[in-house]
Amino acid sequence: MGWLDNKEKIEIRSQVFIPISEDQAGLVFYHVYDREKFHKWFDFMPVLWISFDRKQLEPGCIGTICFTMPLFYYRLKVTEVIKEKSIVLKGDGGPMRGKAYFNLHPADGGVILENIHILSGKNKFLHKYYVYCLVPNHLAFMNWRYSVLKKQIKKELERNKKLHK
Repeated sequence: MGWLDNKEKIEIRSQVFIPISEDQAGLVFYHVYDREKFHKWFDFMPVLWISFDRKQLEPGCIGTICFTMPLFYYRLKVTEVIKEKSIVLKGDGGPMRGKAYFNLHPADGGVILENIHILSGKNKFLHKYYVYCLVPNHLAFMNWRYSVLKKQIKKELERNKKLHK
């Protein structure tokens, strides 16, 4: 393994609390699991986006994460899905190694969506590029995109409520 041992992997975490009833918590999961819903809250074209090769993030699905500033990309392959609970992704070749997770945790009055990345570059140069150019902006970006997600879920709940009246 050489220089790329466990101490070189960088763990970054972000999370958001989404106020939602227990019987509607699956809606949050589907905003990650469904490619179209995911794109609507996560992507910020033309700066950062993910392209998935399937409509749903099922095992075997590959997502390519693209950055334009600074120019960089890496691939993650879905390895495990537990419906309405978690999606696990693994670095799939390319410049990054490691895993990423989307986890849902029940919380009083809602759910917590947690995103964890435990990644490292495949060589020292790529690892330092990741650590110094991308990691410092991850939390701010995710918090911003989570605000978009919360708005979309709120709108969807309001639409559903009107339809069922």
